[in-house]
Amino acid sequence: MSLRTKLLLLSLLTLILPWAGWQYAQQMETTLRRAQEDALLTTAQVLSRVVASEPELLYRVPDLRRDFDPARGDLFAPLLMTRPLLDGFADEWPQPARAVPGFDNASPGAEGAEPKVRVGVYGRSMHLYVEVTAPAVHYEVPTRDELPPAAGADRVIVLIHDEFGHERAWSISAIAPGPLLVRVCEVGAPWKLSADEVPYVEGTWRETGKGYAIELRAPLNLFGTQLAVQALDAKDAIVAQTRGLAWIHTGSEALKQRLEQYAPDGVRISVVDTHGWLLARAGSIAVATPTQYPGLRRDDEGFTRSIYRVLFSSDAARAVPYGLPYGMWGAPVDTARAGKRSAIWFEKSGGEPSLVRAAMPIPYGEQNLGALVVEQAGEQLVQVREIALTRLLNLTMVATLFVIVVTIVFAARLSLRIRRLSRAASTALTAEGRIEPHIPDTKARDELGALARSYDTLLGRLQEYTNYLQTLGTKLSHELRTPLTIVSSSLDNLSSEEKLPEPSQSYIERARSGTNRMHAILTALSEATRVEQIIEHTERVRFDLRELIQNMGQAYRQTFVQHRVETQLPAEPCLVEGSPDLIAQLLDKLMDNASDFTPKGGPIAIELARGPRSCTLTVRNEGPLLPPQLDNRLFESLVTSRSSVNGKPHLGLGLYIVRLIADFHRGTVNATNLPDDTGVAVSLELPLSGR
Repeated sequence: MSLRTKLLLLSLLTLILPWAGWQYAQQMETTLRRAQEDALLTTAQVLSRVVASEPELLYRVPDLRRDFDPARGDLFAPLLMTRPLLDGFADEWPQPARAVPGFDNASPGAEGAEPKVRVGVYGRSMHLYVEVTAPAVHYEVPTRDELPPAAGADRVIVLIHDEFGHERAWSISAIAPGPLLVRVCEVGAPWKLSADEVPYVEGTWRETGKGYAIELRAPLNLFGTQLAVQALDAKDAIVAQTRGLAWIHTGSEALKQRLEQYAPDGVRISVVDTHGWLLARAGSIAVATPTQYPGLRRDDEGFTRSIYRVLFSSDAARAVPYGLPYGMWGAPVDTARAGKRSAIWFEKSGGEPSLVRAAMPIPYGEQNLGALVVEQAGEQLVQVREIALTRLLNLTMVATLFVIVVTIVFAARLSLRIRRLSRAASTALTAEGRIEPHIPDTKARDELGALARSYDTLLGRLQEYTNYLQTLGTKLSHELRTPLTIVSSSLDNLSSEEKLPEPSQSYIERARSGTNRMHAILTALSEATRVEQIIEHTERVRFDLRELIQNMGQAYRQTFVQHRVETQLPAEPCLVEGSPDLIAQLLDKLMDNASDFTPKGGPIAIELARGPRSCTLTVRNEGPLLPPQLDNRLFESLVTSRSSVNGKPHLGLGLYIVRLIADFHRGTVNATNLPDDTGVAVSLELPLSGR
């Protein structure tokens, strides 16, 4: 793994910052939510005590709390939000948001079936809607006097029973679709009419496709606590009727007014009975955007916040239909009706914002009168949290991206410096064996600068040592040649003065042989220096390399008689620039080297090949392969794989001289094993003369 990748992975650890910020925001939101829930529960507890102090506001008669049962036909009259238009249509009557017990339990079509009955309270008035299925509709024929009308018209009987045990009945008919005729009638069949009309009652008769519908409005005090409805045809036969006297449980306008006195801004208060029926509701949960949160008014970071809403889910419950305006069934209201306080956050739904709903039981001695529900919009808190979280995450993401970019740039710069330093160190030793240190960034003040200076110092000392080794032969040759000459002349004088004994003569011969070997070593050491000096003063001339190789090949056949010398020359001349004498010396070195490794009788091939822009001189011989440990070092000074050949010292300067001569002619020299691993080939490539 590269250093750049490691630094990039290290920079990714800054992504912990957004995660930590999100955790902090979540914890902060949880704390604020708990605080708001506790505040609402406290408010609900205080208000529940106020409501419990006036139980008559919840139930008009105590029996309602015990005996009210919509399953047997009892009716609940909710508080209507708007005043219905008396047009005989039910489209303005509210529909519950969920299935409500006893709502629209009519079973039209059969004789004596239940009519569709709805009741509702608006202000101080009771609204009644009755829908009857009848095969035909007969209207009343008006009379000219004040006598009651004769029978022969469809009518609806409304039987009312009040809390004092009194009963009264109304007969409702019409002379045509339109206004109702509401008269007092006797209680009990045949519901005999009187000429007296019921005051303050108004309504409308409307024909439907299957019968008729009536809608009326009357003062609330005219309705008792129980109600029965019968629909009679023109012959006073029962067309439809309710299941006896049904209790009428109504919402409390007085309780609503009392709650409005205590409901603060932005808070909605509801009271339900022990069965969940909504008795009163006051206040509003409209979100008032404060000026200190300008981001809420302009939906700050709206698109980004919508993304974070998807990524970071909330623990708010999904809103479910409650059955409004008839009642409230579901958490946390059911928990409070059971006698336990509870508070839950709900998501945005049904046109309402995200809100927190707290429910508190209404204790009355040892009994529970119902539940008081306090609702407050949580959208402001949610938006503040989302904006804070969005800005926090945005800032940390920007900081993370900035750190990553800076890290990448720093890693690129650092890796570039390291690569430059590595490249300089690897190229400090040239192919010719010279040390040419060019270490960059030696003036930098960091750790890489110190490393570069260490490399520069090391290579400088190594260069001095190499230069010393390269000149060591010349120095030794110069320093040892004079003492060696004295020793040689002394041996000659000693042997010429008088005849020495046979043992002494053998010692003198050994000493003379040693001095001759030392002379050969010194000559070999100084040969490379002489070649370098000759190269410096040699002028380049244009000559035919083909002709030179041809002549020298003939001479080598006479010189190396123990080997088969073969030459292969091109048909065209090979004109190069340089020195024929130096090329001849180079070829001598290659032939000497080849003859040392080629077995007796083995072939030595000299091949000259001509190319478009260069010519290649190759000397091939059979014998051992190149040693792997000397790869790319054969042409360096004092490098050899053998100590001596035929008793002669070998210092590893022959191929070094070959490289010097090749450099002088702007050529390249290399040594490789033959493809069949039977020997070695040394090739010299020289550029052709352009003239």
